[in-house]
Amino acid sequence: MTKASKEQRPIGLLDSGLGGLSVFREVKKQLPLENIIYFGDTAHAPYGEKKDEQIVKYVLSIIDFLIKENAKLIIIACNTATAVALEKVKDKYTIPIIGVIQPGAVEATTRTKNNRIGIIGTEVTIRNKSYEKIIKEINPSITTFSNSCSNQVIREMEENSLRNKGRIQSLIGECVKPIVDNSIDTLILGCTHYPFLRSYIEKEINQQIILVDPAEATVKQAHDWLIAYRLINNQNHKIDKFFISGNPVLFTEIAEILLGYHPGDFQKIIL
Repeated sequence: MTKASKEQRPIGLLDSGLGGLSVFREVKKQLPLENIIYFGDTAHAPYGEKKDEQIVKYVLSIIDFLIKENAKLIIIACNTATAVALEKVKDKYTIPIIGVIQPGAVEATTRTKNNRIGIIGTEVTIRNKSYEKIIKEINPSITTFSNSCSNQVIREMEENSLRNKGRIQSLIGECVKPIVDNSIDTLILGCTHYPFLRSYIEKEINQQIILVDPAEATVKQAHDWLIAYRLINNQNHKIDKFFISGNPVLFTEIAEILLGYHPGDFQKIIL
């Protein structure tokens, strides 16, 4: 394999569904020439309702697929999958695998001024205290406040195409209000779906609270790795590929709504 072909190998993204598109969006922003292969496991979404062993099984299967598709780097673009599976799977492969939690936690610790950080996420992510553990390791003086949001929020995106705006606002309010009542100055969007709900979240908080989207720091980490290993693609960008385990037509429709354009080639796949 030539050096050029190594550089043009795609970055692999995996998520339970549409949420990973927030990471996809950030890759396009920071690394516009990189080719992307995205796996949306909508047939098993939401992961937040699954048992840990099921999630690990799904993630292993998807990683195997992305490696067969010649990915040079894999980002687990899902907080729930990162919380449950990252440490269990990354040592199984020689390819680098990055999750979204550690970069997001580090970013939040650099942004807070009053050392009071809020975290919203799925039940699995919050139960595992994934962000809290990393934050405490970095700065034990930081106090964290976490709350799990209803998985119905994700269903309103994945199944209902964001049509029920009033319902979404109500669900977001129920999730966010108990957190902001603790005088936080920083709020981590601990689910990759949530950056697409930023306008709803902003209605529930005061303007002084900093919203941390872990996708930004995660892609910065991926960028640093690609530079270190001289794998940045500086050549022509190819069409990004999306493999969907559920309904690719619905996924395409909502992806276009969330991103504002048609992002690539979509096809159904069953692993």
